[in-house]
Amino acid sequence: MALIYRVALLALCAFFGSVAAYSSEPNEQQLAKYDIDKLYSDNANTRSDAARRLAATGPSAVPLLVRVVCDRAKSHFDVAWPVAAKILGDLKAEAAAPCLVDLLMYEYPSIGPVNGKSDETLAAADPAFAALMRIGDPAVHAIKRRLPFLGPDPAIMAMRVLRAINTPSARQALEAYIKVLQDQVRVASQILRGFDEKSGG
Repeated sequence: MALIYRVALLALCAFFGSVAAYSSEPNEQQLAKYDIDKLYSDNANTRSDAARRLAATGPSAVPLLVRVVCDRAKSHFDVAWPVAAKILGDLKAEAAAPCLVDLLMYEYPSIGPVNGKSDETLAAADPAFAALMRIGDPAVHAIKRRLPFLGPDPAIMAMRVLRAINTPSARQALEAYIKVLQDQVRVASQILRGFDEKSGG
């Protein structure tokens, strides 16, 4: 009888333990969503407190934070995304890399051309640059895919990120982009020759 009682008690404890674990997950997500909303606050202290809690939440907050850096249409995006980018960089969130690449030089301050600036200066001026550097090698694939579609200055920023990451895959990504540029120059030269042919005709 005592054995049956003990087995029943253990089963009951296991049941309540699983229920508690199950119920805490939605609660944690609800709190994270609440803090995500706070990232859009006009109050810097409110944003800072929310960021601290989201960073403490860890990888489970990544999908919510990725939405912040990817949704430029949301009101107060300009104050929310740099905070989210920093957390995503610290968490080395590969999923954030595509949107972070697209944010390179977004609302870039008037500090002059990218060339000649140190990595530290660029990281201080551009939250996307800083986050991609912290993510490191996992961000390389996204940078490689998007590089050919960036404007001249964001492309230089992306190349600087690759140099800062400084892994074999980062080097290969830059070499692949150079080949794209060489092909573009070759095609442009062919088109330019067509000007002479038409004027001669």
